[in-house]
Amino acid sequence: MKRIWSLMMIALLLFCVMGTTVFADASYEATVLSELSIMQGDPNGSMRYGDKVSRAECAKIVVQASKYRNLVDTSSKRSAFQDVTAEHWAAPYVTVGVKNGLFKGYFDATFRPSNTVTYEEAITMLLRVLDYTDADVGDEWPYDQIDMAKKLGMLDGVAKTMGEELTRRDVSKMVYNTLNAKAKGAQEAYVKAFDRTVGPITVTSSFWYEELGADSAVKVVRDGVESSVSAVRMNDIAYYMVEYNKVLVYSKKVTGIYESATPNKDTPVSVTVSGVTYHIEGDDAYSKLSSNGSISYGDTVTLLLGKSGDVAGVATNLTDDAEVTGFLSAVGTKDTSVSGKTVKKPYIRIVRPSGEICEYTTEKNYESYLNRAVKVKLDNGLATVSSIVSNQNIYGKVVWDSEVRSIGSHTLASDVKIIETSTTETGETATVATVYPQRLNGLKISEEDVLYVSKNTLGNIDEMILRDVTGDMHTYGVVISAKNNTEGNRLSGSYEYLVDGTENTLNTQNQTFGVASGQAVKIKSNGRTITSMMPLTQIKASKITGISGATITINNSKYTMSDKVQIYVKGSYTNPYSMITVDELLEIADEYQVSVYTDKDTLAGGRVRIIILRNN
Repeated sequence: MKRIWSLMMIALLLFCVMGTTVFADASYEATVLSELSIMQGDPNGSMRYGDKVSRAECAKIVVQASKYRNLVDTSSKRSAFQDVTAEHWAAPYVTVGVKNGLFKGYFDATFRPSNTVTYEEAITMLLRVLDYTDADVGDEWPYDQIDMAKKLGMLDGVAKTMGEELTRRDVSKMVYNTLNAKAKGAQEAYVKAFDRTVGPITVTSSFWYEELGADSAVKVVRDGVESSVSAVRMNDIAYYMVEYNKVLVYSKKVTGIYESATPNKDTPVSVTVSGVTYHIEGDDAYSKLSSNGSISYGDTVTLLLGKSGDVAGVATNLTDDAEVTGFLSAVGTKDTSVSGKTVKKPYIRIVRPSGEICEYTTEKNYESYLNRAVKVKLDNGLATVSSIVSNQNIYGKVVWDSEVRSIGSHTLASDVKIIETSTTETGETATVATVYPQRLNGLKISEEDVLYVSKNTLGNIDEMILRDVTGDMHTYGVVISAKNNTEGNRLSGSYEYLVDGTENTLNTQNQTFGVASGQAVKIKSNGRTITSMMPLTQIKASKITGISGATITINNSKYTMSDKVQIYVKGSYTNPYSMITVDELLEIADEYQVSVYTDKDTLAGGRVRIIILRNN
């Protein structure tokens, strides 16, 4: 059965709890703003929150957040300003915004599109999105505008003041708050009238769009990438954004053992599958997972996840004898219901190249296959495992651009699915994650790092499993103090270290790590305890001369920072390290001696992981 959802219904769940305002987290903000086509990330999925926002970029964001968003004609060749040419990418948005009073230019007939937007400029634009004119707000610009925005809650969580330039994080927060504020004369939040979505539905036929009330010409965005009706697959989850004539499609699935439902199976609000609890979103999922459905506790079930990661459907057309390929990341035993009795059964967990996590019961323990690429075959609901080695001599430089998509002499499919594991060593706990091909662009990959590939009917690589190419899945930190005791026949160590600004302590027996105080390190574990700390590589004679987005210039050489780069200022004995942002780094870098650390060479996927500022 179709259900019409308003984004306001989603917003209310996060913002209104017993009348108290609660801040939404950044990932939820990003999802809402992206799905409304207001603010979107780059091809790697990053929102680039540390980047400054130009007036041209802000103009587009403001127009896309306004009721005039459907008036934009991107093919238009008009411009109202001498410094915004008709060919400028922002010209259509600037034209619509100026025409409808959302923003203005300067007295000299310029718009200054490259200037970074300021706190008060963005506030003024967003107030006009809510239909507040200068006469409504007051004559004392920008003080009256700032006061009004604060009263409306538009500046909640924004730590900026008058005259300051804004980052994408600031603008994202302000726009999200604006959606939750009340427009002039309105009784409800602006977002409630902003959009309406039909769905979710589970795709079960080639004419799935008709169930949503759309036609075959509808725009399709699948897993965040512009796609087509023909690219949508069975068991995908779809939503129809009526106002935009756009369908959002999600393919993420989770396969595991159905363990319980809350509050009960008669009226489930959430279900627990393989130890993870998921909220139920769709009617289809509710009917199949409730007592009225045919799925019982202990069954292996595939959940179809929607846009918020909730269960929007359940796959029912999966059959035995199907073979599944992936990386075996965990084994063990767990309680499983068999004929109404609870028994312990072995299980395995694999991650497929699509990112889907699957958990199956088995007849025996497959620990010897752990941290390997495997093939799983189902027979009567039980899984058997066999090893695979299928890299087909794949190696070389990765190229991913609009014209060439390849690794070495092999072509990559445009929809290639890639996962990467942090380790293939026995005794270590592997972290497995999806890797976007853009992340691999320019990297040289060895044959030993390709654990598995498959090719489509055209001979192009459509799936890959890689071993620790990017280094992004490891933990990085700074050693505060290290004591390595190697006296006699007994080894022991005592370490204090920082990870993301949080201090940790570790004591070892029969093992030392050979690290020293002040070193930046890569940290590995087996899931229970730290197994190693390895020093990172320091860039010699570090002098930061510029930062632009994720690129940092050091001694006239450019390096790419990790999106999780940790930046510390080395202080006093009582407060040895304090963590700062990328924005703060450039402002104070000249005052300190800077040490910059990478995990490996850039061409091998390395990134700047740690930056430490010490007194000169």
